Amino acid sequence: MTQRKVWSSALSAILLTGLLAGCAGGNNAPAESGGQSGAAGSGSEVKEEAPKDVTLRFSWWGSEVRHKALLEAIDLYTENNPHVTIEPEYGGFDGYYQKLVTQFAGGTAPDLTPLSVDWIDELAVKSDLVVDLYTLKDYIDLDAFDPAFLERYAVFGGKLAGLPMGVNGMVNLYNKDFFAKYDIPEDTKWDWQTIHEIGKRVHEQDPNAYLLGMFDYRTFLQPFVNQQTGNQWIQDDKTLGFEADSLEAAFAYYQQLLDDGVMQPVEESSLYKDLAENLQWQQGNIGMMFTLASTIAKVKSYTPNLGVSMYPVPTDAKTSAVLVNPSNPLAISKASKHPEEAAKFASWLLTSPEAAAILKDVYSVPVVQANADKLVADGAIDPTVNEAVQVALENPGNPVNALSNNQELNQIAQDILERVAFKQLSAADAAAELTARLDEKLSSMP
Repeated sequence: MTQRKVWSSALSAILLTGLLAGCAGGNNAPAESGGQSGAAGSGSEVKEEAPKDVTLRFSWWGSEVRHKALLEAIDLYTENNPHVTIEPEYGGFDGYYQKLVTQFAGGTAPDLTPLSVDWIDELAVKSDLVVDLYTLKDYIDLDAFDPAFLERYAVFGGKLAGLPMGVNGMVNLYNKDFFAKYDIPEDTKWDWQTIHEIGKRVHEQDPNAYLLGMFDYRTFLQPFVNQQTGNQWIQDDKTLGFEADSLEAAFAYYQQLLDDGVMQPVEESSLYKDLAENLQWQQGNIGMMFTLASTIAKVKSYTPNLGVSMYPVPTDAKTSAVLVNPSNPLAISKASKHPEEAAKFASWLLTSPEAAAILKDVYSVPVVQANADKLVADGAIDPTVNEAVQVALENPGNPVNALSNNQELNQIAQDILERVAFKQLSAADAAAELTARLDEKLSSMP
């Protein structure tokens, strides 16, 4: 956690240096390759000429399933476009952001990389390190995407920061066997009161059983507060979208869940970075989690008999706060020497039926509806993943703005939430400290 703070605090200085070094490396200069005219129906025709050999670097993180699928897609694309060489760079999520920041600072960022939504404010908005993909519309089949979805979830300040690699949504993912064992109806309409009541009953019935495993800032604190206020967590004018009493209510509720055995003790849950890897979850002693659709395939590898339902929404909520967002928008670095070729590959990867058949649901459900429908019909997408996306889309909250996704601000909230869990702060003290620290940080932001 300390390392994350250091990286986050140093980000502005690092990226300022990166802009001077990296932007000199090419920015939006025309690519050397003429090649194919790019996307159909998205702009003026590009003059045909013999394509020149180009090399692109494509970096990503994820599971072995994702790695295998993307490598197969790269092989197919380069087979059909022999003038293009794509060098893959991939690994786990841990350390990926720090590595990417360093690469941007040194002018060595990959041509293409997915972005986590909480990086967009720093990398795409403030530091302007990625290409506005609207400027490459001649090479991208933008007609394949729902324009309203792009504008709502992938456009910031009028610029298209990346192409959605899928549609993601927050849902309640539950273990059907657990629900049957403890007589929990699968059609339960969840709100925060229902969670407490049923979770307390379950733990009283079996002291080794917990309805929930762990919370974090994104799956609990921000949506819980937003449901009370109807506002963004951080407003666009850099003011807080809540008062301290809303925070205090959230922290007090969190403490109550832990005290009453609704949640697994943090001394146990904190041993795992991911609830899916928690042994109590795998052994069927934890009943449900709040998670994104894109994580379901991994969770099912441990616990196959799963169902999905709507994220908890109180009847008096001012917004559902159900998170819907694009899965890791695929961005092109401004330092790329071949942005047009990068755009052609990105377009093919995310719009072509051939690529969709390879990727399936490694980035949740494809954002191109025709591809999603085909994969669902063919049984190539896990039906639970598809159902999760549809459930989230039934009652989506407002799109989360860039400041509310700011990684440094998020880390402040996460740190305090963890201190509440370990009883290092009372609810009132946590609310006061978080409000003060966020205000202080916001006042220092450019």
